[in-house]
Amino acid sequence: MNDSKLSSETSAELERLRRLPWFEPGKPCRTDIFHERDFHTEHEALWGRWGAQGIGRLRKVMLTPPSIAEVRPVFVEEPAYYRMYQRRLPELRIMEKQFEQFVSILKGEAVEVFLLDPPSLEDAIGPYGFQRIFTTPSEVLVTNAGAIIPRMACSGYLVGREKRWAEYLMSIGCPILFSLHGKGCGEIGAGAWLDDRHYVYAEGVTANQEGLRQLRWILESIGVELYVAHSPGYVDLWDFPAGGVSHPDMMLGIVDLGLAIVYPAMLNWATINHLRGLKFRLIEVPPEEFVQYGCNILTLAPGRVVIPAAAKRTIAALRREGVECLDLDLSQSSTGLGGPHCITCQLLRDPGPRLDAL
Repeated sequence: MNDSKLSSETSAELERLRRLPWFEPGKPCRTDIFHERDFHTEHEALWGRWGAQGIGRLRKVMLTPPSIAEVRPVFVEEPAYYRMYQRRLPELRIMEKQFEQFVSILKGEAVEVFLLDPPSLEDAIGPYGFQRIFTTPSEVLVTNAGAIIPRMACSGYLVGREKRWAEYLMSIGCPILFSLHGKGCGEIGAGAWLDDRHYVYAEGVTANQEGLRQLRWILESIGVELYVAHSPGYVDLWDFPAGGVSHPDMMLGIVDLGLAIVYPAMLNWATINHLRGLKFRLIEVPPEEFVQYGCNILTLAPGRVVIPAAAKRTIAALRREGVECLDLDLSQSSTGLGGPHCITCQLLRDPGPRLDAL
């Protein structure tokens, strides 16, 4: 390196240093000032833009295609344990086609799609045996400060997927903010954002009290309020509609600022009243559409959603409210594919409307 270039670099660096509030020539870093800087001032420079808080326009997602790992014969030998709602294996070719149509919709909406490949059969084995439902990475919650990694709550066959998700997110540059740990369990990404400062998850079979305590703590540290709903679980009768609900996104979908779809049979009355108190208008999903994942929508932008085509009455009600519904055949949802929200890990959204505008 020649002297003139070295001199130029030195001058530029010294000029940068002089602009830093914790720098004084000839002295160590003023750590009392350095420690007070806000993480958000350097977050984008370090990591780029991440975070899908709220209901602003969706920009980036992570998906995993369906694969042969979803159709092991043993799954239908123990359908209750593996939660095979229709007590049959998915039709893989149909599932693959429906997934491809979903990807096509997202790309048509200018959403950047990151595809995490499914594991081989040899790799689809966790600490407690065979794994399934790799197609539902929604359980990761990606905030503006980084991803919160879940800890599985429903059953042993789910454990291990979270490691794949965390590794992949880091490989594409998304930071990890927090991981549920200890006795905390929660598949915490499958909830509902009311706006970018208010998040809803439910105590029940997909999250225990300790998991929710940890989630509340980390969300509060980044300025987000957690509202805990309550959902019924099951004892032995696990199939739809008896106790078959799991994640909150099966009973609550935020369509627009102040507009939601709900399935009250699985969502506690206090939460419904809470939403009404916030001036939400509520559209009730009928039972026959609940089992077709009618609440499980993906909001592309305020008032624009992807919704299972089988939810015909719900779609009609939404369109009467002026909502743009992109309906998609997802007949394989309940056999393992999941609904639009289930199968989407939302990575980035634009800033969206806030509740104080209601």
